Amino acid sequence: MASLFLLIGSLVLLPSSATADWVPVGPFGGDARSLVADPANPDRMYLGTRTGQLYETTDGGKSWTRLTGFLAPPNWVVDDLLIEPSESDQARKPRVLNNPAELSQPKVLYAGMWSLGSGGGGVFKSSDGGRSWTELVGMAGQPVRALAMAPSHPRTLIAGSLDGVFRSDDAGEHWRRVSPLGHAEIRNLESVAIDPRNPDIVYIGTWHLPWKTANGGKTWTQIHKGIIDDSDVFSLVVNPSEPNNLYIGACSGIYRSDTAAAEWRKIQGIPSSSRRTHTLVLDPRDPAVVYAGTTEGLFETRDGGQSWTRLTPQTWVINAVVLDPRDSRHFYLAMDHAGVMETQDGGKTFQPANQGFSQRQVSRLLADPSQPGRFYAAVLHDGDFGGVFTTKDNGTSWQQLTAGLGERDVLSLLILTQPAWRLLAGTPDGVFEYSTEQGVWQNRSRWEIPLNRPKGASAAAAAWDLYQRRPGEAIYAATSLGLFESPDGRAWKRLPLASNPGSAYAVAALGEGGRTLVAATGHATMISRDAGRSWAPLDFGAGSQIKVHRLAAHSTNPEVLFVASSLGLFRSTDSGRHWERFGRGLPFSSPILEIVISPENPRQVTVAGVAGIFRSLDGGDRFDRTQETDGPEGLPVRFLAIHTGQSDVVLAASAMNGVFRNGARALPLSQPR
Repeated sequence: MASLFLLIGSLVLLPSSATADWVPVGPFGGDARSLVADPANPDRMYLGTRTGQLYETTDGGKSWTRLTGFLAPPNWVVDDLLIEPSESDQARKPRVLNNPAELSQPKVLYAGMWSLGSGGGGVFKSSDGGRSWTELVGMAGQPVRALAMAPSHPRTLIAGSLDGVFRSDDAGEHWRRVSPLGHAEIRNLESVAIDPRNPDIVYIGTWHLPWKTANGGKTWTQIHKGIIDDSDVFSLVVNPSEPNNLYIGACSGIYRSDTAAAEWRKIQGIPSSSRRTHTLVLDPRDPAVVYAGTTEGLFETRDGGQSWTRLTPQTWVINAVVLDPRDSRHFYLAMDHAGVMETQDGGKTFQPANQGFSQRQVSRLLADPSQPGRFYAAVLHDGDFGGVFTTKDNGTSWQQLTAGLGERDVLSLLILTQPAWRLLAGTPDGVFEYSTEQGVWQNRSRWEIPLNRPKGASAAAAAWDLYQRRPGEAIYAATSLGLFESPDGRAWKRLPLASNPGSAYAVAALGEGGRTLVAATGHATMISRDAGRSWAPLDFGAGSQIKVHRLAAHSTNPEVLFVASSLGLFRSTDSGRHWERFGRGLPFSSPILEIVISPENPRQVTVAGVAGIFRSLDGGDRFDRTQETDGPEGLPVRFLAIHTGQSDVVLAASAMNGVFRNGARALPLSQPR
């Protein structure tokens, strides 16, 4: 099995325009859905995500740049990427791979996409190496789950969607359906392969067995002899040097045919639990070498499928494999959670190749008040590759802190500084504490669990928010089982937020002694003026129900509370009795997602939302837009963390693209109006 060197990496300044003030700093990695290499220059690769984004590298994965000209909805999955080969590639002429004239020429790219949740999707095309993209009209609205280019005629494209099979013979300008309309079986496509010599011979894999056409789609034949019935066919590959030799990856296993799919035989050697094979790749130098990327790692056969060896840990989910045509021992994996992994020794060892690429869903971003330069980022849905990351150098490098968390998501973070420094993490299974001596997370929390918790609810409380107003004061946890209070972050007592246990997801304390509590629940925002013994709904005077995103109490004025909400920013200066809805430099009613009040300079209040980042230098009376109008790379900011001092370092987290650092090391304000 491969050994893994998980190096989070040091910062490489990525190519950017002169006006770009934000630099992506990680933590790098996340979900990489598709990957393709330029046949003229294998060091140039393109990567697709499950959030409708594309990245490019020109140095073999040493650094990645997001292609901001590709504008797809965030719930669109980029499942397939194709590069049209140059004429010299088609003619198999000798190429000088580092010829500047050839390397710099624009590349024709195609991207096939489908939508999570809805029926959207389609095929997009770029004629300038990914800088700009056009949606191909003939496939608009089609959830494209498979896309292939004919090796012998690159202008021929086959797209497989949930609705059937479509063909273009003019590089995507025009499309026609080549499967029977409304066919009960030729739908719900998942894979497509085209004969390397004859573009009219097409193989498709559906959610129920494979099919073949030998005449460009005029007629179709089911090709399931030897395949277990009701097999979803996830992947399909044709041997380029012997077109009668094919492999398919199905939910029932991997199959091989040496008769152009007339019959199949099941290949043994891959565990049944690993049968969801996302991709099959043949080594072009030796077709007996096949790689199978599965939901339980990467498998290799060197004898045409007679025996298989797992090259990676079982926990790795492989979505794509790209072989370097110059050296078959050098290849890349596109993975869930881990991004891109690279091996240069045939799979004995792997190293991350993610610099500049981040598909991390950050759930909390926190500055350590005791040490300038140190920040913490919690992430969701990344399993062994997720958890908590920390940086001691303002994001230049990150260290993963995951031991003891297992594959748990981290929902919230809190730093305690008295009587000693401690780091707490809220998870779906309660609150974990990080041991700096042992380098491991431990669940030391004890919960007063209500006996009348909702039917089916876990006995553990999912800690959505952790809060302490000042060092030494009470600690609060807003959880799936209600609101809890603790003197030390270990023993938790439930507060009667509601008559029945319900979820609370945000909490703050204000007023003299912190006796006034505000808690956001799924039904209403509640307020208590007696340290949590009794509660009443909070009326913001907005005229309609609002969704609270963030609560921020003033660090020196106990009467002041800011609320970031779906209807903008609200402020109370009298412990929640009266509320003011901003204006004052902020777009009225535009959603605000984050509030940060500087602990060193409480008059400095920074907010972020759909309309951008705004800062107040007078305690919140007036806000001015910063020059970062739209957030990092045009992405909306979900979290901010600020170390105020001489450097005024600002880190910002978007919804799905990890953490960015302000390149100017300060947030410049726009010119006053």
